[in-house]
Amino acid sequence: MIGFTALGKRHVRAVAGFAIAAIIAAPALAACGSSGGGSSSSSSGSSSNNSSKYSPTPLNLTAAQQSAILKKAFLTDSVTAGSLNPVILQGLEYAGKTYTTAQVNKAWACQSQTTCKIGSGSQTLAYLDGSGGNLWREITRAAIALQAENYPNIGTVIYENAGGSLQTMQADLKTLIARRVTAIVTYDDFGAAMTASFQQAKNAGIPIAAFGGTPGPGAANAVVTQVQSSFCADGVQMAETTDKMLSGQGNVAFFTGTPGNPQGAGWQSCAASWFSKNAPGIKVVDKSNTSWSNSGAVAATTSLISTGKKIDAVLYDYANQTVNIVQTYQHAKQSVPDQVTWTTDNQLLQLFEQGQKSSDPWKLAGSSSINFEGNIAVTAVMDHLTGKSVASTLTFPLPFVQAQVGDYDASQPADGPGPTLMPDALLSKLLASS
Repeated sequence: MIGFTALGKRHVRAVAGFAIAAIIAAPALAACGSSGGGSSSSSSGSSSNNSSKYSPTPLNLTAAQQSAILKKAFLTDSVTAGSLNPVILQGLEYAGKTYTTAQVNKAWACQSQTTCKIGSGSQTLAYLDGSGGNLWREITRAAIALQAENYPNIGTVIYENAGGSLQTMQADLKTLIARRVTAIVTYDDFGAAMTASFQQAKNAGIPIAAFGGTPGPGAANAVVTQVQSSFCADGVQMAETTDKMLSGQGNVAFFTGTPGNPQGAGWQSCAASWFSKNAPGIKVVDKSNTSWSNSGAVAATTSLISTGKKIDAVLYDYANQTVNIVQTYQHAKQSVPDQVTWTTDNQLLQLFEQGQKSSDPWKLAGSSSINFEGNIAVTAVMDHLTGKSVASTLTFPLPFVQAQVGDYDASQPADGPGPTLMPDALLSKLLASS
């Protein structure tokens, strides 16, 4: 069974982990649109020579293979190829194509190397991660390295993890500029605070595509594109889902990761606004930050329980740590609130199924793992280098789906992220090492 049953969109982002960045050296749903206004094109690469220099090995997918990739990406067959921006579609296709054992092993080897040789090409792809280390970001990192193997001229992949420090991320980017990488894909955990640094890279001739965590509209001239779901649309869908769960009445808590992150700020604002206008009986009585860590989720939940507030639903942008929320309530011998979360997690599904057999069941809704964001960013930044026009925003749909008994997969480890486009062989290695 494929994860949840469709309710109605995306990320974080956040996700089975959250958010990511990469560099190359040298709706709501489809109705919300698959790209934003404006476009960016390479100033030097409209020639056929550049097109060949920066292009991947061509794909030859059947219609059935394409449809299967899309269904696995979004957990529903309601998202069609025709509804997606071509750059988004191509990124998904390269994420979900078949890879050889040798390619999988090469990508896996890159997980333990900050500078990794994947071929003989002269180009370098760097992934700049604002706050890596959790499972979601490790899966995304591997997906980026694997996709890079489709580009014959990319010989090196670089990974930089700022560890949640803005100053470190800025310093890492300066290092990448000094190394004259070919292009950059980045998960920006610091929003607009990175814009000036991204502009420095652009001035040095190094294009950047941001995904998941993005710098926002003010960085439109500093980066090639920003890949994400519509955080506002995400918040609206989370609110709509919560409204159905609570029948229009109850108290809710908002959880997100690092304080001030653009993803959390975006969905929370729009969810709160939707409640105010459409479900005034639902009150937001708590907002907490977890730093997208297990200990942070436990601490935030413990603090919330200690207030004595009755919470009917928790909305969070990371399913892997929604497990911590549920277990903290259970350990405190409190009723578990309904949970609305980004991405999926196998242990969370197990807890949900166990809850359905209890005298106090709770509801669960989530999205796909969205580890494909980095793949879309790689496609975008490489297309830019070929001279193709790339939209300044690439917005993909993220349907929220409601969990059903039977979704838990006993053959997956506890922290299994549910369906992803990653080859099972590579995902298994990542899960075993987590």
